[in-house]
Amino acid sequence: MLLYLHGGAYLIGGPHTHRAICANLAKHGQLEVCALDYRLAPEFVYPAARDDALAAYCALLDLGYTPAQVVIGGDSAGGNLSLVTSLRLRELGMPQPAALVCLSPVTDFTFAQLHQPPAGDPLLHRQWIEQAVALYCPQDVPRHDPGLSPLLSQVDEDELLLNDSLRFAEKAKAAGVVVRLERYPQLWHLFQAHAGLLKAADFALGRVVSFLREPGC
Repeated sequence: MLLYLHGGAYLIGGPHTHRAICANLAKHGQLEVCALDYRLAPEFVYPAARDDALAAYCALLDLGYTPAQVVIGGDSAGGNLSLVTSLRLRELGMPQPAALVCLSPVTDFTFAQLHQPPAGDPLLHRQWIEQAVALYCPQDVPRHDPGLSPLLSQVDEDELLLNDSLRFAEKAKAAGVVVRLERYPQLWHLFQAHAGLLKAADFALGRVVSFLREPGC
């Protein structure tokens, strides 16, 4: 079972906007996918989305899935939400999911080291991201070191959030997390959403499926 948390800067999106990527993963991975329609800012600020993701994970366990049968994944803000949910499980002393899958996750809300591709990012702009985070996440939210499930992270080398993925992977590895970081050149933020139209997207989602089929996932 893949619990999928959509992106959209915690402000927009839902299962309907990510139907294609979820359907591709379900079809090619022969997976069950639960696409969560979590609460969005500005009406619902942190930790509303995290609490919804946690409740969904617990609901899957109540339905009979074991933690070893559940993977939490998402893109962009949903990738961040996957990480935050895993950290919350650790804080509560609850069992971790089998693995995490993060596609171009945002991991640094200070935006101190955003990548600046020479041609710019066609989908993301720094000002928009900063405004979205200000609407969702209060300034006093604490930061914690990772203690996470095995993690697959994919990122494009020419997108604004490249350094988020690189720095997070480095810190997670230093903390003992098993991390697989995959970098894809000359594409764009969440290129995986174009699976079926773009060979690189098909390949990347195929890598996700292979990761989910590995022992322990």
